[in-house]
Amino acid sequence: MKNFLLAIFLLSVPMLAFSQNKALNKFYRKHKKGKQVQNMKVPGWLIRFGGKIAIKNSDMDKGEEELARDLIKQAGGVKFMYSEDGVNIPQKSIQKLMDDLHKDSFDDLILIKQGQMDFQIMIQEVDGIVKNLFMFYNDRVEGEMAFVSMKMKLELDEVTKLVEKGMEEKYHDLIIEEEEPVVEPVM
Repeated sequence: MKNFLLAIFLLSVPMLAFSQNKALNKFYRKHKKGKQVQNMKVPGWLIRFGGKIAIKNSDMDKGEEELARDLIKQAGGVKFMYSEDGVNIPQKSIQKLMDDLHKDSFDDLILIKQGQMDFQIMIQEVDGIVKNLFMFYNDRVEGEMAFVSMKMKLELDEVTKLVEKGMEEKYHDLIIEEEEPVVEPVM
């Protein structure tokens, strides 16, 4: 029985690899060894470990600290790739990546195009949980390209809490709360 369970476990391990996004992995593997291309993978446990140290040594209040701890628990591995100095990754390859990501249920969060420069942030959300955050910068004139992909399991409610907390603190003086209308007594 133990051997049977072990065999099932070992056969299911390759299926876990399918949780990675094929289009991102293919683009990363194809272009990471290019001339003047820097790349790095950081495992999720290292990000969580470093996040805990940063939180411990920060001067956040208790509410912010608790929110940060909850967010850092959801972090997964990160892939980073950067090319510079005229290293041009073919535009066809970049467009294919973007098309494949849209097919894999990635949604544009931010898209900025200015001349020959593109900046894009995309998320992959499944059942109210953000599974992957993808940021891409491409300047075709300068030949610069940056790629960051982060796995995570972040609920949209947690994102809302984070945004509200940041907005509340940063724009507290600008937020005008509605006053209750004054009711004049009728005689």
